[in-house]
Amino acid sequence: MSKTLYHILEIKSLYDRINIKSGVGVIGLEKVIKGDQLEKIKHFLSMRYYDSVVKESCAILEEILKKIYKQALSELPIDDRTALLESEGKIGNGNKSYTRFGFGELVGLFNRSRLLDRWSKYTDNNMGIIRSISLDYIVELRNRLTHDRSSMQEEVSQSEAQLVYDCLLNWLSFIGYKDMSTGVESAFKQPSTHAEPSAKATTYQRVKKDITSGYDSSIKPERRRLKKQAAYSEQHDAHSFEYALERLNHKKDLIGLDVGCADGYVTELRFKKEYGFKKVVGIDHNKTLIEKVRSEDHGIFHYHFVDIEARSFDDDMEDLLEEEGIEAFDVMFCALTLHHLKNPARLLRKLRRYLRKGGALIIRGVDDGAMIAYDDGGLVEEILDDCTRQSNASDRYHGRKYYPWLRSVGFSDIKMNYQVDDITEMDAEEREDFFHYYFDFRLQYTLRPLNKDPENPRFIQDHERMVANLDKLEAMFIRPDFFFSTLTVSCIAIK
Repeated sequence: MSKTLYHILEIKSLYDRINIKSGVGVIGLEKVIKGDQLEKIKHFLSMRYYDSVVKESCAILEEILKKIYKQALSELPIDDRTALLESEGKIGNGNKSYTRFGFGELVGLFNRSRLLDRWSKYTDNNMGIIRSISLDYIVELRNRLTHDRSSMQEEVSQSEAQLVYDCLLNWLSFIGYKDMSTGVESAFKQPSTHAEPSAKATTYQRVKKDITSGYDSSIKPERRRLKKQAAYSEQHDAHSFEYALERLNHKKDLIGLDVGCADGYVTELRFKKEYGFKKVVGIDHNKTLIEKVRSEDHGIFHYHFVDIEARSFDDDMEDLLEEEGIEAFDVMFCALTLHHLKNPARLLRKLRRYLRKGGALIIRGVDDGAMIAYDDGGLVEEILDDCTRQSNASDRYHGRKYYPWLRSVGFSDIKMNYQVDDITEMDAEEREDFFHYYFDFRLQYTLRPLNKDPENPRFIQDHERMVANLDKLEAMFIRPDFFFSTLTVSCIAIK
C-alpha cells in the first residue's frame, strides 16, 4: 500500500468515526464556515483543481493552528506557556512571532513545543483523532506547490487533494465548532484533574472574569491588587517616610493621616509604630469598608468615613479633628488617589490647611508615559491610548503633574522620589504577576460603558479590542526576551 493511500484511508476512517459519534456531517460543517470556504474547496475537488484544494485547505488549517496556539498561550500553565514561547522564538529566529508564521512553521512549532501533548495533559483528552494524523506529509505537499512548482512532473493528484481536505475536516470536527474561535476556546475549557486553578496556572483569561471594579476597594480582587501594590511600593514609600521624618527631626508622638486608606492595610504598613506615631487617622469614601474596620480594634489607627470630593469635606474634617482631639497632622500620606479626582489640586490645597507647620505631605503615583516596552510592536502604546480615550478613565499621566500641583497650592519645599521597576530579573510567574498588577484594571475602562449599553457597537468593539490586546501583551510578558519597565514617583512636600 502506498504512503499516500494509507493516509487517505486512515484519515477518512477517522473522519467517518467522528461524524457517526457527533452527528456532524460534511453539509453541517459547510454551513458554519464563514464565506462558505468548505463549499469552495469541495467545488475545487469536483472541478479537479487539486492544487487549489491543497492551498485552500492549508490556509484554513493554518488559521486553526494559530487560534489553538493563541489559546494555549492564554490557558496552559506558566511552565507550558514558557516552553511554547521558547519554541516560537527559536523557529522565528527571534525576529517574528507565530502570527507571521506560515503553515510549515506552525506545524514545526507544534512539533517542537509538543503542544498537543501539553494540551492533552491539561484537558485530560487524548485527542486521538488529530494526534493520529501527521501534518508533516501535508507540509511536504504544500511546500511542493509553493517552492518546487517548476520541477513537478505532474500536478497534485486527486488522492493527495482528498487527503488534505479530509485532514481539515477531522480537525474541524475535533474542535466541534460553530465558530472557529469559539470552538478552539471551548476545547480548552474541558475539565482537567491535572490543571486545577492555582496561582501558578492563573492566566489573564481567568483573572479578568474576577474583576468587578478598578476603583471599588471593597471588591476582593481589587483588595488583593492593592496588597500587591503595597508590596511593590514598600521600599519606595519607606524612603519617602524616612526623608519626612528626618525633616521633622525624628520627633515623637506624631499624628498621621492616610488619605484614601481603603481597609487600612497599607495605612498600618506605612505608618510604622517605630517611626514615633501615637495616632494615625485613615479616611476613605467607601462607607462599607470604613464601618467594618471601625468595628474592630486597630490600636493607634482610627478610621473615618470622609468623602474627599464632597462639599462637606471641610466640615467633616473639622468634626474628625474634634472627635480625635487633634489640632493638626504631622505627616500626611496619599497614594494612588489623586488621579481619580476631578480636581486634585483643590484637595491638596485643603489638606495643606490641616498640616502642621513643618509637617510633611507625601503623595505617590505613577505615570503611564514612563512605561517602556520592547519588542511589543507598539501594543503597550495602543492599550494606553485606548485607556485614555475612555470617558471613565482616571488620569494615568498624573505623576508628572505632582510637582506643579504642589507648587500651585503653596508648597515650595518639595523633594522628588523615584523608583524604576523592570522585569529583567523576574521569572515567568513573577513577570505574569507584574503584568496583572499594571494592566488588569484597565479592562474596566471598556467594560463599564459596555455594561451600561451592551448593544452599543463602539463599546463592543472597544472592549473586544482591549481584551484581545491584553491577551497578546500577557503572552509577551512571560517571554524571557521581552523588556518592560515603569516608574513610580513620589513628592514629599514640607509646609
